[in-house]
Amino acid sequence: MFNLTLIVAGLKEFILDDLGGTVTDATLFFSVETFAYILFAPIWGVVSDRLGRRRPLIVVGFLLSAFLYTLYGFVSSIDLLLVLRFVQGGASVMAWSLVMAVVVDHAPEERRGRRMGLLGAALILGVALGAPFGGYITRWFGARSPLATAAVLFAVLALGAHFLHESAELRRGVRMREILRAITAKKQFLLPMFFHFVDRLAVGLFVVVFPLYLDSLGAADPAVRGRYLGLFLLPFALLQYFTGRLAERTGPYPPLLIGSALYGLLLMSVGYSGLELLWPVMVGLGVLASIMFPPAILLTAQLSDQTTRGSAVGGFNLAGSLGFAVGPLIGAWAYAARGFGFAFVFCGTLEIAAALVGFYFWYRLER
Repeated sequence: MFNLTLIVAGLKEFILDDLGGTVTDATLFFSVETFAYILFAPIWGVVSDRLGRRRPLIVVGFLLSAFLYTLYGFVSSIDLLLVLRFVQGGASVMAWSLVMAVVVDHAPEERRGRRMGLLGAALILGVALGAPFGGYITRWFGARSPLATAAVLFAVLALGAHFLHESAELRRGVRMREILRAITAKKQFLLPMFFHFVDRLAVGLFVVVFPLYLDSLGAADPAVRGRYLGLFLLPFALLQYFTGRLAERTGPYPPLLIGSALYGLLLMSVGYSGLELLWPVMVGLGVLASIMFPPAILLTAQLSDQTTRGSAVGGFNLAGSLGFAVGPLIGAWAYAARGFGFAFVFCGTLEIAAALVGFYFWYRLER
């Protein structure tokens, strides 16, 4: 995740200044990768279950990512860049989605919640730290230097992936119809996917609307905006181990449902909070967000076994990528329709609705 956000801060210098592209081209650079995630995440999950292997696919995914990031440094055409970006998105999601499946494979049932918490913490810390490091690298070494740095780091990951251990049970492989039967037989799979979709949609909306909202409040300094995002991201990342342990004790449903409902309520207040009131709101959102991811991936782990886990995690990541792709569009529409307050209220309402739907399904399952 660190590699994938490393290039964010220098995107203007790379796309607009070096290649002569437009803001639309810069947006497409991220959108194309997200669409590759949506398309390929479930495919690679099924392929890994069918082969009964994850490690070779992870190594290939990281190696291809390293190669394509190296090629970015020599590209002079926007069209070629976007084609390569789509291929790289497919390679990257093959690697990191299957790494997630390996983590779930090796998590003992009684400690699975805390392992999912550590997994979530790693994802969020990578996203949070990549952009600021990339900004300094761009300032010191030029617009394409973050691309070269990411290429080197992907190559290191490919080397490290050789030491991943695979389960003996996984190696026998599973027929395609067995995979489809195992997943379609459990409609409960839709619940963690649905929650992950809504949560990532909220993040996508937040990425577009929140910086504009801060600017409207007078926070024109990017450093100030970064501090407010840090108030959200730090508790979000650092508390997930502990919320994962909570999910081990209570089961995944209570923290997932209660956390989503409270998160939605607090999110609705963002558009009506001034700068002074906003800092405790952001901390509260980070705490509540940390409660939601570990139970969702824990529920995915509980509903699958090692032979179909790659497919289950791939579907989970597909839902999240789809939500993140849709979120900015909904955020732009909501802001244009009624302003900042409506955008955050609309997003919070979706979270509360997700909690209500989840509570209904949990009630049905308990009965």
